[in-house]
Amino acid sequence: MKTIIFSTALFLCTGLNGNAQTDTIYIKGNQQILCSHIKETAEQYSFNYLTADNKKAKSSILKWLVDSVKYFVPVMDSNATVKTKKRAKLSKEKKGEKEEVKADNPPAEKAWKFTTAFGINLGNILEFNNTSGPDKKSLSLNTTIDLGANYKKEGKRFEMTNELHYQFGLEKEDYTSGGHIQRLQDELTSLHDLSKGMDKKNKWNFNLILKTATSLITVYDGNYFKNYTNLGPIQGFASPYDVNIAPGIKYESGKYLRISLSPYSFRLYGVQNKEIAAKGKFITELDLSGKYKNFQFTRLGAELNLWYDRKFKQWLELQYRLSFSSDYFANFGKNGLMDGLFITKIRIIKDIYLTHRATIKSNLAVNFWKPFYSQLVLLSYTKSF
Repeated sequence: MKTIIFSTALFLCTGLNGNAQTDTIYIKGNQQILCSHIKETAEQYSFNYLTADNKKAKSSILKWLVDSVKYFVPVMDSNATVKTKKRAKLSKEKKGEKEEVKADNPPAEKAWKFTTAFGINLGNILEFNNTSGPDKKSLSLNTTIDLGANYKKEGKRFEMTNELHYQFGLEKEDYTSGGHIQRLQDELTSLHDLSKGMDKKNKWNFNLILKTATSLITVYDGNYFKNYTNLGPIQGFASPYDVNIAPGIKYESGKYLRISLSPYSFRLYGVQNKEIAAKGKFITELDLSGKYKNFQFTRLGAELNLWYDRKFKQWLELQYRLSFSSDYFANFGKNGLMDGLFITKIRIIKDIYLTHRATIKSNLAVNFWKPFYSQLVLLSYTKSF
């Protein structure tokens, strides 16, 4: 470290290149040092300066030799302002270029997509002094739950669709204690589709469809939730249960429509609860001991499944499912089944939707043109992640 004793000599060196310096150290005796990057300690000042031959050098001076220190503050002129604006403009342009790159290369979609929806519908009927019949008082509640877990990864041939749908409804016909709560509907269904593409585009696929259906809550004679009649349960979880398995070929037309054709499908139908099975309500065939069977295996032959999923500008969602099956081993077209679920959602605000839910079922052996149709309008909450 150099300690300045002869301040006059240093002043002569720095004075020759004063235009290159930024700060000023005033020495006692009316002398000054033009310098830059001043650093202060308890005993001295350290700084940089330019020598007579225009070279950078470092030095220091004791504080007792210094009268005062002035730090130079540059004044920005118009040219500097223009340069600053140009820098800002270039910065914005670079930022815009980065945004364009991000737009051209959007982030990859997640392989797993989960959806959940919960719907509720409250109904009330209140009639007094009805001229065509007795007074009527009833309160009903309908709820639905729809869950989805789908897997699809870009460039991969394997895809998987998993859906679970539950609809539950109850009604109380009288406001008095004698009016018991009854079940209107209790249906738990699921759909599983495992497929592997024949090519990388996954337009044609080999697939396996598994569909299940059952009740969830045990109900007793009269569709009551308690055994008021002492006649025992009439329906419950896995009593009955319905499992449909259909391997086949699936065709995906664009993003919305999927068509699956199975040349052979079969149905597993049974009643797990022995007390319910003994009533012969769901399976009427008898075994060798003369009791009602609790399991059936049925060949359904060919099965056609149609799935349509589409969104319109975040305000309308369609989720339609329709299937036909017919046993060509027996009598084609007269012993098949039709099953459909049609969910239409209209967005109200954010994740709140007005949902129309319709189901259609038909046994082709009974009457093809008169299927069972049921619909429900609910206020639902839907979330995807």
